[in-house]
Amino acid sequence: MTGDKRREEIMKVLDASDKPMSASALAKMYGVSRQIIVGDIALLRAEANDIIATNKGYIINKRPGKAECLVKVRHKPEDLYDELCSIVDLGARVITEEIESPVYGRIVTDINVLSREDARLISERFMDSTASQLSELTKGVHYHKIVADNELTIIRVQKALNEKHYLTK
Repeated sequence: MTGDKRREEIMKVLDASDKPMSASALAKMYGVSRQIIVGDIALLRAEANDIIATNKGYIINKRPGKAECLVKVRHKPEDLYDELCSIVDLGARVITEEIESPVYGRIVTDINVLSREDARLISERFMDSTASQLSELTKGVHYHKIVADNELTIIRVQKALNEKHYLTK
């Protein structure tokens, strides 16, 4: 199979899937190495395909008419899981975490939290390591880029975060 044909097939598989597909699983499907798949994904993204990399694999962003917002939040490190679940349980996704450091300036990292499972994995990584959360540099204050299917979901997320006293000004 040619690279072009394989990439066409990868797009079909990702488009048909509601869950992320790992590079290893795709490699096994096509009899190539994981690194070949990573390269294929890079080429597909360069062609303006909206493929999101998550900690569980690749998924196509199937929400072309999505609503998005940047929320400013503050919480203790141990509230990370609850904060993320408050967002994904309402049908939104957390795309980035950002801080505004007085020393380093704006720092942005992709986190791509799509589900409670993603939230659990991120939270456990912090609990199981000596790493600090990015927001600890700014006394818990940070921003999340959130996307959803519609504005109503964004409003519901903001309300839930406000009710839990995570939303800040």
